[in-house]
Amino acid sequence: MTNQLNSKSSFRYGLLLLAIGCFVFFQADAFEKEGDGEEISVSGEVLDLSCFMASGAKGEGHKGCAEKCMANGMPIGLLGSDGKVYLLVEDHKNANPYQSLKELAAANVEVTGNYFVRNGMPGIVIKKVSEKG
Repeated sequence: MTNQLNSKSSFRYGLLLLAIGCFVFFQADAFEKEGDGEEISVSGEVLDLSCFMASGAKGEGHKGCAEKCMANGMPIGLLGSDGKVYLLVEDHKNANPYQSLKELAAANVEVTGNYFVRNGMPGIVIKKVSEKG
């Protein structure tokens, strides 16, 4: 009987350690430092966020629709090569780089700008855009 109690106790202790480990592992991203405006460069596909969020639409097959949506003021994003989706934001002091994205729907680009995270949403205030071949 004592062996059974020790076995159950060991099992519970192991389960508790596993639960704590999982909590720490999965909460690491929750404590991601709010981006404070450091300059970064990210490569990836230019997205029309409206269609991407609603239906996962992306790629060359969605290019025409994405161009129309972005021309009509829908939000623009970037599906980074790191798998993250970034909200791209116009720099109020220089709108040209952001505006050029409207002609690059579904294109592979590199964007450079100031990185911010607000309430878990990653965004880049665009300073420079270069199309990747």
